[in-house]
Amino acid sequence: MRLAASQVIQRPPAEVFRFVATDHFQNHPKWDPAVTSITQTSPGPIGVGTTARLVRTDRGRRVEGSMEVTEYQPVSSFTEVSRFGPFTLHARATLAPVAPASTRLELMIDTHAREIRLLLPLMKGTFRKTMARSLRIIKEQVEATAPPTA
Repeated sequence: MRLAASQVIQRPPAEVFRFVATDHFQNHPKWDPAVTSITQTSPGPIGVGTTARLVRTDRGRRVEGSMEVTEYQPVSSFTEVSRFGPFTLHARATLAPVAPASTRLELMIDTHAREIRLLLPLMKGTFRKTMARSLRIIKEQVEATAPPTA
């Protein structure tokens, strides 16, 4: 199942990228309440190949999984692959300037599931709502930071 959604954020791409990608492990739980924690498991700064342990709460159940950064293009795109239970989730964020201090953030997900793949279409509405909520929270969080002074 593949879905996409976008949001214009009134901050430059570098600020949005920092929140969504560079500080991904600290900030992802802020915009996705199902994510309890993300702990980096590889050394060094975030980039292609960086790995992490992901803990989610799914219908009251704790689910542990893994995450790997597969694309890291500063200021323009970030992709990570998460695996937990029967699910594999490819999540990609792309950023594009739309005005001197505004950015269009697009989130795209591609979800696959072993054993329960027939249930994925039934979950499409939930995924859409989650993406819309996540984009709204990202916008609120990033725009809450003080804009740089000229």
